[in-house]
Amino acid sequence: MISWAEMIRPAGPFRRAFFGSLSKKVCKVGSMVEMLLAWVLALGCLGLSSLLSSFSSFSSFSSGPDLSALEATFDRIVRTSRAEVGVALIHLESGARLAVHGDRRFPMASVYKLPIALELLAQVSEGRMELSRPLTLGPSDIRPCCTLSRRHPRGGITISAGELLELMIVESDNTASDAVLKLVGGPAAVERRLRALGFNDMNVNRYEGQTLFDMAGVTQLPPENELTLETARRLIDEVPMAEVIAARARYTSDVRDTATPDEMARFLGRLQLGNLLPPAHTNLLLDLMARSKTGPQRLKAQLPRDTVVAHKTGTTDVVINDVGIITLPDDGAIQGHVAIVVFVMNGSRAAAMQRTIAQLSASAFEFFTGKPLPPPEKPKPTPKKRRARR
Repeated sequence: MISWAEMIRPAGPFRRAFFGSLSKKVCKVGSMVEMLLAWVLALGCLGLSSLLSSFSSFSSFSSGPDLSALEATFDRIVRTSRAEVGVALIHLESGARLAVHGDRRFPMASVYKLPIALELLAQVSEGRMELSRPLTLGPSDIRPCCTLSRRHPRGGITISAGELLELMIVESDNTASDAVLKLVGGPAAVERRLRALGFNDMNVNRYEGQTLFDMAGVTQLPPENELTLETARRLIDEVPMAEVIAARARYTSDVRDTATPDEMARFLGRLQLGNLLPPAHTNLLLDLMARSKTGPQRLKAQLPRDTVVAHKTGTTDVVINDVGIITLPDDGAIQGHVAIVVFVMNGSRAAAMQRTIAQLSASAFEFFTGKPLPPPEKPKPTPKKRRARR
């Protein structure tokens, strides 16, 4: 397990905090020579990562907010939900964290598009890839959901890697995700990156198209170049419901394309703190996540409308997920950023699963801001259509 100090690897602000505190203690005589000696001493100390993680700027991490009250609230929400729920939270500026079923694996669904996006941007930062690179999508490259399958159901479109990245994060487009995954070298390339970064409890194993068939119980597939959107829908419609139910059960117990809430929270924390990508690409990915159009009834549902939530959802017939980074307001009791992960599966209704996510997010927001949120608005009943008089 990587320690919190290793997770956030000291960057500029932490070095300045260390130097500043050290200077105040040893540089009281005002001599320029003695000041330089103090800085040399500080630089020597910085070479000892274990010392740095124990003292100076990291000392505040041991005195972060007490989350026991919030943990009790989380326990109650999870216990009363009619679903299997895993949640993890980290206050990034203090390192304070909590989890309920945080070490249990859950299907990520489309949340797995985040590590795929990471791989693409990492290759761009390494000079191995360009976001302007064009890709031509044919009929067999189109997947159900969302923009690309609606506008180009038979393919025949040329689009850049950067545009695909935006579609896969902002709209959770499955066609875009599979195109990017193929471009970067497939699931194996993404997993190599994850393991190299120390993420051992996060798996990326399949393309969206394959996952869709596995979850629907489709076992006999035509050659890949013949697998059009129309063919995919026909094959799925032909599966008996009993086999679909059995396939969904296998999906939720399969370790492929899963992560633990703890691991995903750590991923989000390191992303926000700039430990995974260079600044420009970190900001690009966080901006795309903040512009996400999916899941308005999940993490963001009960928060003030101006709250910045950089997040990514995941949705299947049996999974409702949302993971993200909430920027806390400056006038709250505790400022900073909160990485929160909520995985929910096998619930009775999608609306109830979404409500569980919203309740957990709202509880965290109230705890850190010290201010109660207004009660959630009740959904307005759908007006009944009047029958036309004959």
